[in-house]
This record gives sequence, C-alpha cells and structure tokens, in this order.
Amino acid sequence: MAAPDAFAHLARYYDPIMSHVNYDRWFSCTLALAELAPAPFRHVDTGCGTGVLVNMLRQAGWQSAGIDLSAAMVSAGRRARGSLPLAVADLRALPFNNSLGFITCLFDSLNFLLEERELRQAIHEFARALCPGGLLYFDIVTERMVTLHFAGQEWDEDNGGFQSSWTSVYNRATACAETRVRINTGAETLIRERIYPHALLENMLRDFGLTVLAVYDAERWRRPTRHTTRIDFIAMKQPPRNVNRQFKEVTKHVRTLLES
Repeated sequence: MAAPDAFAHLARYYDPIMSHVNYDRWFSCTLALAELAPAPFRHVDTGCGTGVLVNMLRQAGWQSAGIDLSAAMVSAGRRARGSLPLAVADLRALPFNNSLGFITCLFDSLNFLLEERELRQAIHEFARALCPGGLLYFDIVTERMVTLHFAGQEWDEDNGGFQSSWTSVYNRATACAETRVRINTGAETLIRERIYPHALLENMLRDFGLTVLAVYDAERWRRPTRHTTRIDFIAMKQPPRNVNRQFKEVTKHVRTLLES
C-alpha cells in the first residue's frame, strides 16, 4: 500500500505560501554549474515540488524534467504551469540508469528522508542515474536553520486570499523537526524533516564513487560555519582531469552573483 501523500492538502496552496523563497539563487547556481556538465546533457530536478525550477530552466531553453513523490504537488505544478514534464517518482528508486548529465535536488528535499538508510539509498540512486562526467547539485538545511527560524514557534500568515497557521517543534535527540500547517480551518499538514551532519553526506557521496567538488554555505559559497543555515553540495561522477580548474571559475562566478 502506498504511503499517504503528505502534501495532499497543502499542494494547491504551496506556491503562494512559498512566494518569498529565493528560487533565483538556485536558478543562477544551476545555470553556472551547467558549465561543468557533459554536453549535451539530460537534466532532472528530483524533489521538484510544483516545478518552479523546472519551469525557469525550460524558459531558459533547457530540456529539463522533474520528479516528486507527491502526486498532489505534481498535479498542482501542472495546473499552474501547463504541460511541464513532471512525473511522480521516488528519488530513492530513480527510473534512470547511467543516463543523466545533471541532477538537482534542492529546497532541502533530502531532509525529508527521515532514516539514514533512506538517505543512503537516495545517494546511491543519484550515483547510479548519472552518466560519466555527470553532475549532482543538492542542498540540506542545518540545525541552525531549524532552531533559528522554526523550533518552538507559532505564527500566522496572510497569504493573499487565505490564512495559514504554523506550529513547529524540534527534537535535538532525534534531530527531527515537525511543522504543522493549517490552511484557514481545513485539514492540518504535518511536515517532518531530519537534520543530518554534512560530513555524513560527504562520506556517502564518496562511498558511491562520487567526487565531492565542494561543500559550501549556500548563501556565500564558502566553507560552512556554525552560523550556516543551508549547505550546498556539488559532486561529480568520474570527473574529467581539468574539473578542479573549471570549478574554480564557476565558484568565482557564483560568488560574484551572490554578492551582487
């Protein structure tokens, strides 16, 4: 029996609720990193949600597609953005093998995997799906993000046409955050995420034969500190010899964009 869709009640409201999110940063970083990917390449955004990034990339001329575990989110994306190539699929069992040149997995999608074995399976699937020279770009949120902005808080938002009510708790012992969202007086949505140390992710990437190019504070593209709230990971499968030199130029470019 399939697991319940955690976003079944929230999906139709998701885009207005997240209208403040800086998708432009992910878009800019993805475009810059594409310089490292094999050409031509197939790109898939895993954990794509309602397809905002996929839509932005396709408008830029990419042949991008997206997958998400939530059928409700995929349906909401199609309603909002037309016939985007979005599909319901599990990033722990990707329908690709040695064929993708670029995989993205952003907006802390991996934090939604609550067991370490699930996280490990996802990294294994990324490695299996990439072709030689293929690029992986994903992010996670840190405990600093959760404790600074969510843990122990209650708040209401006016989202233009509807109200959303939020409560959030964080269990340091389990490293799990639970956020409950209610739209107007409707059903409640429970969002659960787990915080993982970035060293664990780095080790998993290497375990599955991926070369870690960088682990950066997402807002600065420099080494993470105890103040970092989101971490970007960039890794490659069987990178070419000159990749480090190329990546230095990409890093300079992205830092310029982030600082402007």
